[in-house]
Amino acid sequence: MPKKSRKKSQTSQKLASDPSVYGVVLAGGSGTRFWPKSRLKNPKQLCSLGGQDKAMLDVTLSRFVPLVAPARRMIVTHKDQLAATRKIAGAKCPILIPEPQAKNTAPAIALAALAIERMAEDGSDPVMISMHADHVITDLNEFNAVMARAVTIARNGWLTLLGVVPSFPETGYGYIERGQALHLQPFNDTASAYEVAGFREKPDYETAKRYVDSGRFLWNSGLFVFPVKPLLAELDRSLPKDMKALRSCLKKSVPAGKNPFDQAKLEKVYPRLTKISIDEAVLEKSQKIAVVDADFGWQDVGTWDALAKAFPATDHAGNLVYGQAVTIDTTNTIIDTDGPLVATIGLQDMVVVHHKGAILVCPKSRAQDVKKIVEILEKAKHRELL
Repeated sequence: MPKKSRKKSQTSQKLASDPSVYGVVLAGGSGTRFWPKSRLKNPKQLCSLGGQDKAMLDVTLSRFVPLVAPARRMIVTHKDQLAATRKIAGAKCPILIPEPQAKNTAPAIALAALAIERMAEDGSDPVMISMHADHVITDLNEFNAVMARAVTIARNGWLTLLGVVPSFPETGYGYIERGQALHLQPFNDTASAYEVAGFREKPDYETAKRYVDSGRFLWNSGLFVFPVKPLLAELDRSLPKDMKALRSCLKKSVPAGKNPFDQAKLEKVYPRLTKISIDEAVLEKSQKIAVVDADFGWQDVGTWDALAKAFPATDHAGNLVYGQAVTIDTTNTIIDTDGPLVATIGLQDMVVVHHKGAILVCPKSRAQDVKKIVEILEKAKHRELL
């Protein structure tokens, strides 16, 4: 084994045995832009996508193997997805926290941070690694090395983000602007991380190109490494009423490896919580936010067209075909079928999906609009198709 790989492996093994490092998966999304394969009770993160033979949540949990022991992993999901999530998580992640309703990422991360605080009552200073369940990462060795670095930065009191080095001017992601370099121990290189100078919303193409050309901007991956005590202090300042309400839902006595929240109490307080992202609630306000450069083959698989960026083509014409299909003069098209044969002639840059009795056909350029179909079906009360 090369010396560099051995060092990375030893670093992650050391991290996995650290009792103060916890892992959190945010897996409560509805995945409406992946309809018809993604449904209310079996959303995108519970499906296998692209060339994967496991559900996206299962793949995400596997990334924790060299980083966090199973007893210190948890999943925050939606109550309607709890049973399906438990089937996948099993012994790999025994702690499941079901949200009564979707309230964006700040309440979900607050739940996880409060649970970790309860679990770490021995006086340690816990650090939480937070991942989303619908990301693709191809270079796991580099991912582990960057995570180990981010944990060290977080131990210095910094709320730490993983900023993906952009490979092209993507307009579908937010951007992080790098600020002053941080030189923290025990790193000997020129910069262990950077202060965050600012956040930018999803830009138009020309703006995205300027960002990439400048070399100062990174994709906002939504991968976080937070020191739990400083994070909770920031949440208390930003959302004091919400945090008080969530703390009131903690059980007085909790067996090891169990959800520490009283679900009946959560059902009462959750409708009153602020629906807000962790970016808006904390990251855009905090004075101690760091970003670590990340280049490990990351993609956020948010829409059907994103599969073409995350997975290699399955034929010489640039198509991605999953299931039984016949293609004639068809290029750069995504086909996903759960049974019936799909035959195409003369298609280019299209998406064709058949799943559980529903069919989707749209240009890749309109993949963001798939969620509008779900909205129409909801209004028409076609629950059987949701």
